[in-house]
Amino acid sequence: MKTTVLFVSLCLAGRAQSPSAPSDSSVIQALLSEVHQLRLALERSNTIGPRIQLAVERVKLQQPAVTRLSEQLESVRHDLERAQPDEARFVGQIKAMETEVSQTVDPAARNRMESTVKEMQIALEQGQKVVAALRSREAELSARLQTEQGTLDGLNDRLNQIERALSQ
Repeated sequence: MKTTVLFVSLCLAGRAQSPSAPSDSSVIQALLSEVHQLRLALERSNTIGPRIQLAVERVKLQQPAVTRLSEQLESVRHDLERAQPDEARFVGQIKAMETEVSQTVDPAARNRMESTVKEMQIALEQGQKVVAALRSREAELSARLQTEQGTLDGLNDRLNQIERALSQ
């Protein structure tokens, strides 16, 4: 009877170990799968890391260029705002002076006034040239700023794409 009990115990012990063998195999497979996924994640991280760093450095370089152009454009616009009222003031003064010249009968005073009108007309033409140059500079800076801002926006979009790829 002792042998029968011993035999039954051994059979039961053998059966108990038999299902654990597949269980050990499935655990090993799960661990191998986990290690494989970890390796893929590390490889992906190693390839994306330099891309992120490169994109961030490009943004760091691009941002000051955009800021500098924006400040230059604002300065030119400010100069243009100041120059335009001077032009209108000069035109009014010239018209008033021309009216006064036509009403003056003293030839010496008339000559002085005509000379002053000519000087004012020269100053007005120079002012108009300055305004034209400022408008040209404004258009140039505006176009460059738009280009640089587009580049910066593209870099930020690239960073957003990388971020989305990382979150997936």
